[in-house]
Amino acid sequence: MSSSKSGWSIVAICLLLLSCKEEETPRPRGYFMMDFPEKAYQKYDNPVCPCTFEVPEYAVVQQEKHFFDEDPEHPCWLNVNFPSFNATIFLSYKDVRDRKKFEKVIGDSYILTFKHSNKADFIDESYIQDDQRKIYGYMFDVGGDAASGAQFFATDSVSHFLRGALYFNVTPNADSIQPAQSFLQKDMEHLIGTLQWR
Repeated sequence: MSSSKSGWSIVAICLLLLSCKEEETPRPRGYFMMDFPEKAYQKYDNPVCPCTFEVPEYAVVQQEKHFFDEDPEHPCWLNVNFPSFNATIFLSYKDVRDRKKFEKVIGDSYILTFKHSNKADFIDESYIQDDQRKIYGYMFDVGGDAASGAQFFATDSVSHFLRGALYFNVTPNADSIQPAQSFLQKDMEHLIGTLQWR
């Protein structure tokens, strides 16, 4: 009888220990903390471009010589690379003195931006206007897992047109790239804020 009492005591103690266990809750996925460099800018002034602007010192600007095995329409076709972020702002310039061409590139810019709407949570537009520098256009903030989270176009409405899109060289995941995207989006805004036509 005493061995059966001690057996029941062991079972009771085990049940008591198991019942006091806290429920485990899965933790959200974590991402590496990023160290962001100090903001410092330098003027980009390439004779092939009919405009100048400022880029961060931690960026490398590369002139694109080919676009899908063809020469770009204008030699001012640039990649503003951010090696430490594995990201690039792709810039393309177009001469839009022809009114039909001007209307087409504006329409194309909207089409390219809204192609991301199937993956985007939202697309916010901000109007750009600086009468003194003759800069007009739109900045697009694309939320969610879209391939490009920030885009813009700027024009003088007469002859100049510049389009830019920020891409990360990774599978889009808004949670993981959001801090870097916010940081680089400020650099894109600075580029627009310092843009000057020649």
